[in-house]
Amino acid sequence: MPQEKAEGELPPPPVGLKAHLKAIGPGIILASLSIGAGEWFLFPAMVVIYGPMLMWTALIGCIVQAVLGSESMKYTIYCGQPIHQAYMKLGKPLAWAWAWTLLLFIPVMWPGWAAASATAIAALQLGRLPGPGDSMLVLAWGAILLVLCLVILHIGVKIERTLELIMWPIVILVIVLVAVSVAIGAPGSAWLDVCKGFFTPGFPRGGNWFIIAAAIAYLPAGFGFNLILSSYARDKGWGMGSKTGFISALIGGKKVKIATKEVPFKLDEENLRRWKGWLKTVRIDSWIVMSLITFITVLMTSVLAYGILAPKGLKPMGFKVAAVQAEALASIIGPIAWPIILFGGFFMLFGTQFGLMDGVSRIITDNFWISSERARRIFGDDPRKLYYTVLYILFAVAMVLLIGMIGFGLAKPYELAAIGANLGLFALVMVFPLQIIVNYKLMPRELRPNPVTTLILIIGTIFYIVFLTGLLVQVLTGVRL
Repeated sequence: MPQEKAEGELPPPPVGLKAHLKAIGPGIILASLSIGAGEWFLFPAMVVIYGPMLMWTALIGCIVQAVLGSESMKYTIYCGQPIHQAYMKLGKPLAWAWAWTLLLFIPVMWPGWAAASATAIAALQLGRLPGPGDSMLVLAWGAILLVLCLVILHIGVKIERTLELIMWPIVILVIVLVAVSVAIGAPGSAWLDVCKGFFTPGFPRGGNWFIIAAAIAYLPAGFGFNLILSSYARDKGWGMGSKTGFISALIGGKKVKIATKEVPFKLDEENLRRWKGWLKTVRIDSWIVMSLITFITVLMTSVLAYGILAPKGLKPMGFKVAAVQAEALASIIGPIAWPIILFGGFFMLFGTQFGLMDGVSRIITDNFWISSERARRIFGDDPRKLYYTVLYILFAVAMVLLIGMIGFGLAKPYELAAIGANLGLFALVMVFPLQIIVNYKLMPRELRPNPVTTLILIIGTIFYIVFLTGLLVQVLTGVRL
């Protein structure tokens, strides 16, 4: 096995509920990205258009990505490095660094979530959804929010910790908001109809794969963002990640050296016992905090949208899904529904935008820092300099696209978000088979997963290949399968 010589002692895992709650964190960041990305309007829009028959896709997506996320973080606990360090052992390191740069930078450079959150703020200001004549207002808010995203990512001892502190209240706020809205606005029959989609799955013949694939690509995280989970696990100090460093912020942080080599632990009895303890933390974070919360939230948002809109024959697209629901709830609880729904949508979509900006900058930084001695030399052995260089480039590209798409009417916020989601399917198709290879080629026999885990990863591979294939057939031939 091509690992560094194992000499380290695995730090003790969290013990007890309080310790586990303190330790978790990566999963809440990814849950926030998912709720803001797929669950606020992409997935509910799909359910309203095609009915509950596609709810099974949310269930499968949350299961396979829960397993994928936990497997990727296990690598970090074992040797202290993010999962892309393992990928680099399967080929030329720099080639992998450039591959992930293209696979993740291109999908996320579209400022769809900044545009969508700007739409929410503009709607609050106008008292209605902005129309074509309000494009400059939406553009102005979008630019302000992109700048604010940039500012947030400059603050904190650890950027990972800054995101945690922001994402926890956002996720809690949205869950409470959606739960109350469902209890007030959705009839009981909507629960029954939507839940039938888990037990009587179907697929719309001739459906729009652009809409369907975009909704599925973000549940519960998508985009191959298991890379981010493992990077956050390192920065959080899980397992051997406590010995390899983290990415700090410019304001409040300091230069921290990030190790480029693996630091695996000795496979003795005590370390293997501790390993089992760390697996509990991993599973709580990935299975419960990221995937289960995501699943519960998408179920509620789907019930809410279907219960309110389907009886009226309404099939709105994009952010109109949230706005039409707000108008419907206003007839039940009064005008307060409009600002509550839009305010909640703003926070979630805004959090998604700066979370994605950090995620892409983080992955590119980790990849080049690990693979290129030249990069480390150019940036003075300070990973922050590379991180912020990538972040500023991403910000500049996003700003240009925002001006072009919104200012000149070339695309709407929904289209920007859906484009990014669909492009992210390419990374999703790759990460599942890569994780299987890593598990059996690079992990010690004692730490390899059971056959059920491998089967779930295989199912995940097939699942996303199907949706990527359907999307490509539609885009290239115009045929809707």
